[in-house]
Amino acid sequence: MPAPPNRALPRWSLRRARLLVGSKLALVAGLVVFVGLAWLVERLLGLDGPVRLSPALALVVAGVPASLWLAFFYLQDRHEPEPMHFVAGVFLLGGLVAAPIADFVIYQLAPPVPFAQHGLTPFTLDRIVHAVLVVGLGQELCKYVAVRYTIYTSPEFDEPMDGVVYMMAVGTGFAVWINYHRLQGQGGSVYLSTGAAQVVVTTPAHASFAGWLGYVLGRAKFTRRRALSRGVLLFFGLLGAAVLNGQFALVEQRVTTSGFGTHAWRGVLYAAAVAVAVFAVLMLLVQRLLAESPFRKPEVAAAAGKAVGSDDDDDDDDDDDPDVDDAPVGDGASDRGGGEGAR
Repeated sequence: MPAPPNRALPRWSLRRARLLVGSKLALVAGLVVFVGLAWLVERLLGLDGPVRLSPALALVVAGVPASLWLAFFYLQDRHEPEPMHFVAGVFLLGGLVAAPIADFVIYQLAPPVPFAQHGLTPFTLDRIVHAVLVVGLGQELCKYVAVRYTIYTSPEFDEPMDGVVYMMAVGTGFAVWINYHRLQGQGGSVYLSTGAAQVVVTTPAHASFAGWLGYVLGRAKFTRRRALSRGVLLFFGLLGAAVLNGQFALVEQRVTTSGFGTHAWRGVLYAAAVAVAVFAVLMLLVQRLLAESPFRKPEVAAAAGKAVGSDDDDDDDDDDDPDVDDAPVGDGASDRGGGEGAR
């Protein structure tokens, strides 16, 4: 029996893999450089105390980490990347529509209460309820609505992975609004390096909370279960995102009341640990969605078919190769137009 041919990965696959690895390294390097530059500016200019940021500078500080994270999230959808202008549009919806509406609704439902009224501890029952069921639920619901009633109904939303991509995009835009107004709202009490670090942490946190809801949203749209089951799934997905958001909000409150000059870095590190944990779990879910993507198997089969096109024992090799799917390469899920026919 002849030895099976050596099936190397196609060049496009290797380029995509290098791009993904490079994007992760570039993201980490960019975020470290961003915080490092803020710290260096403090040292060079002798900024030992808090500073007042102009609106333009505050927007830059809030926007640079968001652009890095958004590029990273976009590259995760490697089987069938979404149109860039759609992702950018959803990002703008998060920052210019969802976040302002969430702020207005939350303030109307329950205006913020000073800590002095209920003591200094942020973990009283009323504050936990406010953080989860008012702030967390209000913010995540507005993110959900921004995607559900726009791109969700588009033919471009054609696999579960798209729920994660678009919800993380709206969450990233949402974080820009929050970070900008926090930097501006603190007046002259912003320590530059600490503020930069908090922006770096807050951005993936809000994106990951929304990404979890996007995972549930994508699953619910393409499941064969009844409408009631999909509704229950979405409810628990929204509630889970609200809990994640709420506990993170309590940490942010603790950092604010402790003062940026005394315990700020301790609060930032704790918030970073929470953000990293949620982000890591979400990336595991993303890998699962990518493995189940309807756009994955036809591409692998086509690549394998090209690799063995000159082999006389084509049928035998296909039976032994687990990467070659029995379905025809021209299945409806292999392109945008076919995706619409399959639905």
